[in-house]
Amino acid sequence: MRILMSDRLEVLTSFIESSSSLDELSKKTEGFTIGELERLSKRIRIQAIIRGDKLANNDDVEKSLEETRAITSGNLAETSAGEWEMKLSDVGGMREQKRTLEELLLWPAKYADLFARCGVRMGRGVLLCGPSGCGKTILAKAFAAHTKFQTIFIKGPELLSKYIGSSEENVRNAFARARSSAPCVLIFDELDSLAPRRGADNTGVTDRVVNQLLTEIDGAEGLNGVFVLGCTSRVDLIDPALLRPGRFDHKLICGLPNQEDREEILSIVLQKIKHDGEFNLAKLSSMSDGWTGADLNAWMLNAHFLASRRKAKDAEPSITMNDVIEVHNESRPKPRREQTAEFRAGQRVTLA
Repeated sequence: MRILMSDRLEVLTSFIESSSSLDELSKKTEGFTIGELERLSKRIRIQAIIRGDKLANNDDVEKSLEETRAITSGNLAETSAGEWEMKLSDVGGMREQKRTLEELLLWPAKYADLFARCGVRMGRGVLLCGPSGCGKTILAKAFAAHTKFQTIFIKGPELLSKYIGSSEENVRNAFARARSSAPCVLIFDELDSLAPRRGADNTGVTDRVVNQLLTEIDGAEGLNGVFVLGCTSRVDLIDPALLRPGRFDHKLICGLPNQEDREEILSIVLQKIKHDGEFNLAKLSSMSDGWTGADLNAWMLNAHFLASRRKAKDAEPSITMNDVIEVHNESRPKPRREQTAEFRAGQRVTLA
């Protein structure tokens, strides 16, 4: 299970005598196991001794953290998204996607005996796809936080390296760490940049990365307790071998929100912005047909800027319904209906 920030702080405090607060370090070590925290603590103490002091300072902590990440993560650029203070209720709309993720990720862990008797191996890979700005990444993060499982978040392009063999090693290390931390949710953001169709890259780097991904997902060690979430806005660019049954065999489309979803998204966004409270969400929702969640957020942000210009001396300017309507035209996005239709083509959900 995921080690909470308060628990990490307690572990670090028990191992390290520091002249500064360890709160920030506990935030930066999201995803670390107890053993990794112990190794990090030893490095920090050694750095302090080399410097001739018993108490560690911020420089000791930062240097040791950088070295530990390089060893622990196999030079992975990003293996966590920090302490995600979010809930599924913070993600507007997408009720069907949330329900499906619940069935695919939580049910096998919650009803393990039932699934074991079933005799059918459930696919552990889920691909979230849809137009940019529709909430794929935030849904993946929020659901990972909801499961309370250990979480490893990887931005696809950052696994790629110019050194031969290094990219594949990064992939191996990511899956090895996920297996050692099971139950674990492994999230690949921008999967299309990490695993494009083989033959499209003259250097052969991404071809080898795709082969390594296939090996890890199909490997003899299996993915027991590991759930893989991929996020992409260009599913057409991903190598088809990854999309067959048994790999990323569940494809969830995060499309444009309907009117009810837009009302919910606007309500969530307005909770974070000071306003006069007199908002007709139904009217605003009807004015934003075809908009994504990111578009709606940008709309409210533009209204906030307008209110800030009007009330420059006010420390916390409050937006009004008139502000929102005034910036409506400049916030209007380009049509995306044709994009949504492309994602629905060839949709499938498969058990392997």
